[in-house]
Amino acid sequence: MSQYKSLFLSESREYLKTISDQVVALEQAPAERSAVDALFRGAHSLKGMAASMEYGDVVVVAHSMEDLMARVRDGALCFEAGVADLLLEGVDLIDVMLADVEADRECTRPPDDFAERLRGYTPALPKKQAPAGEPPAEHPAPQAAQPGGEPEKAKEPAGEASGTVRVKTELLDHLINLTGELVTNKHRLLNVAQEVASPALNDAVSETGKLLRALHDEVMKVRLMPFEAICDRFQRSVRSLAKKSGKEINFELSGREIGMDRGMLEQLVDPLNHILRNAVDHGMEESAERAAQGKPPRGTVKLSVSRDRDRISIQVSDDGRGMEPQKMIEAAVAKGVITPEEGALLSPRQALMLSCIPGFSTAKVVTDISGRGVGMDAVNAAIQKLGGTLVIESEPGQGSTFTLRLPMTIAIIHALVVQCGNVKGAVPVTGVLRTVELARHQIETMGKRQMFQLDGEAIPLLSLNRILGLPLGRFPNGILPLFVTEAKGRRVGIVVDRFLGQHELFVKPFGRPLCKMAGLAGGATLGDGEIVTILDLAGLL
Repeated sequence: MSQYKSLFLSESREYLKTISDQVVALEQAPAERSAVDALFRGAHSLKGMAASMEYGDVVVVAHSMEDLMARVRDGALCFEAGVADLLLEGVDLIDVMLADVEADRECTRPPDDFAERLRGYTPALPKKQAPAGEPPAEHPAPQAAQPGGEPEKAKEPAGEASGTVRVKTELLDHLINLTGELVTNKHRLLNVAQEVASPALNDAVSETGKLLRALHDEVMKVRLMPFEAICDRFQRSVRSLAKKSGKEINFELSGREIGMDRGMLEQLVDPLNHILRNAVDHGMEESAERAAQGKPPRGTVKLSVSRDRDRISIQVSDDGRGMEPQKMIEAAVAKGVITPEEGALLSPRQALMLSCIPGFSTAKVVTDISGRGVGMDAVNAAIQKLGGTLVIESEPGQGSTFTLRLPMTIAIIHALVVQCGNVKGAVPVTGVLRTVELARHQIETMGKRQMFQLDGEAIPLLSLNRILGLPLGRFPNGILPLFVTEAKGRRVGIVVDRFLGQHELFVKPFGRPLCKMAGLAGGATLGDGEIVTILDLAGLL
């Protein structure tokens, strides 16, 4: 029966995800009958599959969930927070059991009283009874459809019946690796064509390049996974934190159908979770405070995803208390993160980016959720490592918006290749704001720093040779090549020995121990066969 285990695990996790999504959706719109039916069917199907594989403990938990949902479906029980908590506890239990099955270890047994708690569940009585003679309080009406659209329709896991087939992710990774190697070989052939000065060979390679681009695009489409694949954990996280902190929060999600590279999706979970946790814990006021400010007692946190050609934009916004740039500057000066003179030069947008400096926090209270200033720097570093950018906007009293802009893929990138000493490095073009050839007389000295003026802003200069521990470059013609990038909320100019042009590169991750070194994002092979290091500017700066 082991040959069916991977199929069982895959389908069971899809059902768990569906159940989890529907539980959260039903809390927003408990009258949605289709979601109730989908929940019931999900638990029933899960029980049937586990029974056929003889995983008895999974059957017990799924059966208990099915019984509870049957009472909701038959009208004997209203769907409310207590029911949701029990169902989500069941989802977590089964998820642990599936991990045990996958690892071929003994299955974790459910708590002895779990089935009894679901079987005997009755809603808690209201704390206050209406005084005699007064009309009884009405039951809270099911909430209307969420702003901006109808309640989510119940979804069923996709399967082969819908015209799709299951493909192992290892096969997809192998396909993109082969495509990347072909791209590298195309550049080698282009070099050869130029060396032998053969127009016919040049034309043939150019045509092959077009076909390769089409092949790459199609393979990337196959690798794309909908953002929905990681949505359920955000819904659960916001719900759990809101409940823990006693806040009333609507969580709105849009763009779940947008496709992203599978590898990138996996690396976005922690950064997005951190931003959402901050929004709930620090950004959102409690209901009484909101009411005193004339806001709806229930706050709103939105997570939206959109696509603009080959870029993905992810926004996390809230209508909470927002941030005040001047207070952030004062806090940074007080902590010695920046000098008063540096603080005076910061724009409001740059001041908000101070939150991405390690150890910086304006939180008055440190909780077990956030407040130590150890998260946003990791968020920003993770986004930059993916070739993306982070922008923070905020209005005091109106809320904050965090915008992540990311490339569609991280496997094949366009990069600016630079020479520093005897080292060739590549910087993703998404991290390069512009390139500049600077004359020595344009360099100013302010304190201990060298700066130059760009668009009316004083830009500090850094040497990539010095950062990499290489001998400093010499510029006999008096012209310094540099590229401008963004670090810790402000623009900086990075001086290199010379530019070697823009290249299309297939990025391969480093193995140990290089993968542990800060500032290195991987390696790639140029058309002449030379190895180039992909630089992670966030890690270096």
